[in-house]
Amino acid sequence: MSADRPIGRAAFLGGLLAFITLIELSVVGLGHARSLRGDANIQYWVVVTIVVAATVTVLFSLARTPAATKTGEVIRRVAVPVAAIGLAVFVWETVALGVGASVSPLELLAAAFR
Repeated sequence: MSADRPIGRAAFLGGLLAFITLIELSVVGLGHARSLRGDANIQYWVVVTIVVAATVTVLFSLARTPAATKTGEVIRRVAVPVAAIGLAVFVWETVALGVGASVSPLELLAAAFR
């Protein structure tokens, strides 16, 4: 890496993906609000769509971008499928919360440990 680029592109995309994941958690938390549950308005769906689009864009970019080091490459190869699974769970959870479905992944997980 050069002095003008202290981190590689894959490392930057990984950090961006981590930041977007925090936003996803906030959106799911918003969906659990009693005032919204089962009665999502258009603003909720717009936010979900924007977050999904951002996640998909960063995820595909990270999948195609090689890391600068061997350790980074291993981390990237593990992070891409984990992030894809996380995206699927996010979409499932937000749709279940938005339409008032009784089965969402977090509810299934909570029921498994009761």
